[in-house]
Amino acid sequence: MEAAVATKLVGFSFQFIAGKLQKMLEEEAALLAGVKDDVRDIVAELRSIASFLATMSTRRNLDDQLQNWVQEVREVAYDAEDSIDEFLCRLRSTPYDECGVRCFFKHFLHYDECGVKAFFKHSLSCIKSLKARHGIASDLKKVKVQVEDIRKRHDRYSHSNEAFTSSSSDAATRSDMVFSDPRIISHFVEEAQLVGINESRDKIMGWVMDENRLELTVIALVGFGGLGKTTLAKTVYDDPVIVGGHFPCRAWITVSQNYNIRELLKKIIRQISVNEQQMDDELQLVQAVRGLLHGKRYLLVFDDVWRTEAWESLQIALPPDGEGSRVIVTTRNEEVANTSCSRNHQFIFKVSPLSSQLSWELFRRRVFEAPDYSCPPELENISADILQKCNGMPLAILTIGGLLASRPDKKLEEWKDFHGHLCLEMQTNDKLSKINQILILSYNDLPYHLKPCFLFLGIFPEDYEIRRKRLMRQWIAEGIVSGIDGFPAEKVAERCFNQLVSRSLVQPSQFDDSGTVKSCRVHDMMLDVILLISKKENFMMLMKEHPVIPQQHLKIRRLSWQKESSGLVPNTDLSHLRSFNAFVEEVPPKLFRKKRWLRVVDLEGCWYPKNFSKLFLLKYLSLRNMINLYELPESIGDLQNLEFLDIRGTCISELPNTIIKLQKLVYLLGSPQSLFVFPKGIRKLKRLVAFGMAYVENVQLLQEIGELIDLQKLGISLDISPLSFGILGKISALLSKLNGSLRSLKICHSVGYENLKKAFDEVAMPPLLLRKLLIDCKLCELPPWFASLNLVVKITLLNTRLQPEDIIVLRNLPALVNLKLGFQSFFTWDLAFHGVGFPRLKILAIEGYNVSFKEGAVRSLEIVKIDFPLESVDGIEHLHGLRVVHICTGNEDIIEKVKNIAANHPNRPKCFATKF
Repeated sequence: MEAAVATKLVGFSFQFIAGKLQKMLEEEAALLAGVKDDVRDIVAELRSIASFLATMSTRRNLDDQLQNWVQEVREVAYDAEDSIDEFLCRLRSTPYDECGVRCFFKHFLHYDECGVKAFFKHSLSCIKSLKARHGIASDLKKVKVQVEDIRKRHDRYSHSNEAFTSSSSDAATRSDMVFSDPRIISHFVEEAQLVGINESRDKIMGWVMDENRLELTVIALVGFGGLGKTTLAKTVYDDPVIVGGHFPCRAWITVSQNYNIRELLKKIIRQISVNEQQMDDELQLVQAVRGLLHGKRYLLVFDDVWRTEAWESLQIALPPDGEGSRVIVTTRNEEVANTSCSRNHQFIFKVSPLSSQLSWELFRRRVFEAPDYSCPPELENISADILQKCNGMPLAILTIGGLLASRPDKKLEEWKDFHGHLCLEMQTNDKLSKINQILILSYNDLPYHLKPCFLFLGIFPEDYEIRRKRLMRQWIAEGIVSGIDGFPAEKVAERCFNQLVSRSLVQPSQFDDSGTVKSCRVHDMMLDVILLISKKENFMMLMKEHPVIPQQHLKIRRLSWQKESSGLVPNTDLSHLRSFNAFVEEVPPKLFRKKRWLRVVDLEGCWYPKNFSKLFLLKYLSLRNMINLYELPESIGDLQNLEFLDIRGTCISELPNTIIKLQKLVYLLGSPQSLFVFPKGIRKLKRLVAFGMAYVENVQLLQEIGELIDLQKLGISLDISPLSFGILGKISALLSKLNGSLRSLKICHSVGYENLKKAFDEVAMPPLLLRKLLIDCKLCELPPWFASLNLVVKITLLNTRLQPEDIIVLRNLPALVNLKLGFQSFFTWDLAFHGVGFPRLKILAIEGYNVSFKEGAVRSLEIVKIDFPLESVDGIEHLHGLRVVHICTGNEDIIEKVKNIAANHPNRPKCFATKF
């Protein structure tokens, strides 16, 4: 299995490099004079090798020679990519003069005294260009030789053993599937160990036994591997009521990754019919199954379905009779769940990890003796540490607990040693290796392009909340994800992230206002699998408490510095580093010196190392939350390929003039707490998509921002000096110019002159595509075009001093999900919500007002946050969809009132009360 994983990953590397070279041929054809044929030859060889590796990746047992060859190929693939990137960097930084040497003589023969200086400058440039291109051609020749050597080295031994390897590997695979499938454990869990399953089982049983629902109903149980989906389905399938005859026809079919539709249909027939039917044609088998099930109430379980194609092939064999039949599907893939339950998504049941309390109960029942299953006091703390690693996964708890239970002496020191070496135990202990085998199945099922995306998650520490955008942007900067056929890289990255979520490989932790996953976590056990594969494939290196000693023949290309470590051993080669992420306070500056292949540097929350020189390929630089950072060096302008710069949460108040040299910059992000003054010339940054929060102190800067026609996210704070009157007059022109691109807008003004309302009223072509809007300045009244913001999902108003009737405008916005009404947002002390309106509003935050909700108001509201109410909060009991209520006040009577309402509310919403 490990060899197959290695082969797939290396195959992806070669596909990726071939694609990069092909793109270079298309985009840089004019600059590749003399080496185009070499590049084409390399592309052809790389694609051929990638195709071979794709074939080999389906085999689970590769001989030692082939495994060694795959490891060697992996390193050559990385080296080839480094050479290509350096080639591109040098090529683009040294423009090729097409007239070459002829230009040299032409200018030598045609110059006058005034042009002597220009002549020598041009001549020197020509010589440097020729020298650089000679070096480029030499490097490409070396890459070509390397790739050709790879093919020859394999050809020397592969052909003679290929037939034997194929047959023996296939036989081993079939044998492993029959005798070593670790999922079989789910079918034989003892009743005493079915902890925390009752509530879930009762809900599924209610769906299965609903006699008022006569149509065929599909129920999908979805979640990542090891959560107990199969166990849950088995408890329903074996329930005495069902076994007793409620469903005359029952069948349990395990589908798995390598399914055969004909064999699956035969299994159904064998379980529901006493007569063996000899047929092998798929159409005949489908007709036979439909005939046997027609007119009968049946219960079928399709366990472990990985692909929608498998479900669709099985679905056609199910007659949609009105007999109350049920089908249960277990899957790790949300797409399979959505497809199988396409008629009614209410029957999708997401299986979640066990709570800490239920995890402890399951662990006790697995490890300690009946009848009380008591844990010795001295083992309680170490048991909690072991359970934390299991993180609510029943399979891990049962497997690890079973191993501990099998040891006769339950000694504290022995358990501590086991916990300290748990990762190693999971790799080497046959009993525990079942956990990894279950999880690696999900990894193996990933297509080529998702494997490096998934392995990149190993960059982040255990139990770390990973922001979606942060992850996606690093994928893009590293080149792991790129645009496809005109489809932008950001959209491709978003699709890749959603596929990881859909396949239950990451756990969503936060959602944005539109329901999109905003951040995620990786289960501890899955993270161990990622790190295991990453280490074997040299995908990344992790530094924790101890110094890292890399293998001598491996080059470090991705480095994640976690916790306080004594660092790398002396003289460690970091010259090939392409990605660095730090999760510690301080990082040695030497890590960044002369690392010419670095694409990603993420120092969020660290102390600032001031040296970023010669990072010519750097695309992503995050200095977020560096509280000691007061300025950027002038040398920031040397990062010519920089696309993403994050200075949110810093103390930077002014950006250097050289910032305008970063003409590939796409994101320049600050925050309201870290406003920055921007120099003249921002109009040159034509690729900017996100800009702000910027401090606008003159009309010229506002006009330049208006020239950034691709700007989607803009945040500006307006000057309070007399010049601001002129600035405010240009606001309407700015919004009109950006009306077709803007999706997010923040405008702040600490004084809030009333003529901002006039500027808003005079917008000729308002930005009606806005999805997020924040206004922190005096308006007194909403402009008419606000009523046409049909796509806006989030609005924040502060110090706007609106009239009470303006609430009607907000109430009628059809897409509004999140509304925050801050201090002095309305020119009143009371806010009342009544009647129809706010059709999609789910989150409402209010600061500094008396609040009341009338019966029938804000029906979709789920989360209410009320800070510093003046005297009263009324009508919370009328919010029928309420799930969470936050209250912050110094009035104890209000706190007690809200708590009582929440306790007696039919939804039993969570209540968080804070007294200030």
